[in-house]
Amino acid sequence: MLSNLIHGLTQLLTPGAIPYLLAGMFVGMFIAMLPGLGVGVALSLMLTLIYHMNVVAAVALMLGTLGGEYFSASITAILLNTPGAPESFPTTNDGFPMAERGEAGRALAISAACTWMGGWIACIIFVLLLQLAGSLITFFKPPEYMAIIILALVLVGLSGGRVRPSKVLVSAGFGLMLSFVGSDPVSGVDRFTGGLSILISGIDVVPLALGVFAVTQMVIMYGTGRSISSGKDQIAITNFGSQIRTGVKDVLKHPFEVARSAIVAVLLGLIPGIGGFVANYISYGLGQRVSRARDKFGTGVPEGVISAEGSSLAKEVGSILPAVTLGLPSGVGMVLFIAALSILGIQPGFPLLKQYPALPYTMMWTLAIVGMLSCIIGLILAPQTSKITRIRGPVLLPFICGLAALGSFSAIGDFAGTVEMFCFVIIGVLARKTGYSVAAMAVGLVLGATFDDNTFTTFQSYGWSFLWRSPLATVLLAIIVLLVVAYSISSRRMVRARGLVPERKWGRLSRREGAWQLDIAVDALFLVVSLGYFVVALGYPKTAGIIPGITGAVVAFVSLVRLVIGVAKWPRSKRPRDEDTGPQASGASAGFPPASPEPKVPELGSYPRGAVGVKVADPVVEDAVASSIETNRNRLRERMYPVSEAISRREVMAVVWAGAFVGAIFIFGFQLGIPLAALAYCIFGVRFEKRSFKYIYLVCTVGALSVLASEFMSAFHLTYAGVIH
Repeated sequence: MLSNLIHGLTQLLTPGAIPYLLAGMFVGMFIAMLPGLGVGVALSLMLTLIYHMNVVAAVALMLGTLGGEYFSASITAILLNTPGAPESFPTTNDGFPMAERGEAGRALAISAACTWMGGWIACIIFVLLLQLAGSLITFFKPPEYMAIIILALVLVGLSGGRVRPSKVLVSAGFGLMLSFVGSDPVSGVDRFTGGLSILISGIDVVPLALGVFAVTQMVIMYGTGRSISSGKDQIAITNFGSQIRTGVKDVLKHPFEVARSAIVAVLLGLIPGIGGFVANYISYGLGQRVSRARDKFGTGVPEGVISAEGSSLAKEVGSILPAVTLGLPSGVGMVLFIAALSILGIQPGFPLLKQYPALPYTMMWTLAIVGMLSCIIGLILAPQTSKITRIRGPVLLPFICGLAALGSFSAIGDFAGTVEMFCFVIIGVLARKTGYSVAAMAVGLVLGATFDDNTFTTFQSYGWSFLWRSPLATVLLAIIVLLVVAYSISSRRMVRARGLVPERKWGRLSRREGAWQLDIAVDALFLVVSLGYFVVALGYPKTAGIIPGITGAVVAFVSLVRLVIGVAKWPRSKRPRDEDTGPQASGASAGFPPASPEPKVPELGSYPRGAVGVKVADPVVEDAVASSIETNRNRLRERMYPVSEAISRREVMAVVWAGAFVGAIFIFGFQLGIPLAALAYCIFGVRFEKRSFKYIYLVCTVGALSVLASEFMSAFHLTYAGVIH
């Protein structure tokens, strides 16, 4: 153990790995400062760069990006009440109220110190648990793998929020359907390729990740046309140095709280599919229950920030263990990291531990070093870097589209990869607008091959007798059913208990114009695709078609049920009601009837004192607390059982611009097509208040993308000159 621990560190501290670690860290910090993008966007972009890299450099780049996200995401959570990542949602409960009181520097210091310390505590636990990895691998057999993969799919989907259980099932099933495309490893039959030779090797995860995460998010941001902090007042940070010292002292006074959050996060990280959002909220909730200041949580107390932030990086450290030993991800970040390992030709599990015994320690050291550096650098630069949130969505679109096109092409080595990416953009936009889980979809694609192999082996060797010959698999399958049922019941109760959906109005949720039709159309699309998939699967030999056929049948059945229910509710959705015309009904993504008589979320100081049950001596502070609680309530409303949103014209135009990049590349090639598409976008696709800004943006964007495309193609020895050459 000690030799591998030291060797893992020495591998990382080399000139060939350190630059990639730092580059990944800064990219992660930057993207985390733009709420809404998240780790999926950052890591999907990094996937495009790891081809031809050595293993250590690629691991340093990927995990450096992952580890650099967490403290930066809390900067906007504290200063703007807008989390940069789902893991930072609990931080807003106490971090933002502290900032409103003029203690932003103190809250940032608490966040940085807890993220750092929690991550290092998790690293110690990781080293101890890694010694049991060999026993863990031999313990799981095909039935257990099959059951735990299904559990991972369900848990990832449920932990993502904003999804109904039925949509989780359809999303995961669709991801599995995509994973079965290509040559069957058992029979050698080409499945669902449509005669296209490029699909024989299957659908790569890189185009999917870039399409449904990176470019789709750009489409959503282009639709708003605004920056992240638009309409929000930037919190000023005064006496920054003294506030940092106070915040660090707060953390040192509560070492047990930090350790508790880290331990809880590591244990949750060991469960495949649990998701970082769940780990942070459980840690925050546990901290509130055991704290002496439990009644003050949500009003801006240091213990609240400590309970939330001590688990953010620690959870990712713990999630490495199931990823490297079982090949099972705990969230979107580990999905893309496992995809990176597959690109490098590394198979998680026994092959990894035998061939690269020091690599898990290198992964741990990467997160430990990045966690420390990102917190120190992020804390120093917080007052300046928080201004990144003022970048408008349309400004970023050409850069992300260009990188996504290059990355998709390099993943497959053919222009078909870029076409696949654009197809996934359309799928991603439809999924995001109708509340389907793109995370479960990505996990389904990554785990599909393993699921297929282990399911086939299970029924080939055991038949249905595995239910009593493998008690663990049976228990896991029972847990899956209970989870879905409990999630559905508890979510409905939580929504009603918090006044988010009035009684007797379940199923009469107001929706934007065209949103209900879109929901029905997407359900119908899934039904048609899955039925066709099922029919095609019946034509394959039993060994090649039974599992895809069952998957297609399940997706078709759930889609049919959803479609029937949607059509039955459609007439009621068109009834004019007062709440359909108010600001609540046309809000960002709510689609819910108002929870209270107020026509809109009250501004700071306008909420009735004492209405939220929080007694604070200072009326101004109480007003701030009331406004913060109401804001968080609205955020919960958006996360619990959201309904579909209509696709705006601007979002349609964003998809058209993404298609324009693909079309220009197809005609002129990468080195000429990307700059030409960027030129057209800068002229017609983005607006600035001053014409001089537009010219500066045009020159910088076209120049940067020209250099990027040229250097990228030459560095990786790629060639595609377009159809006119």
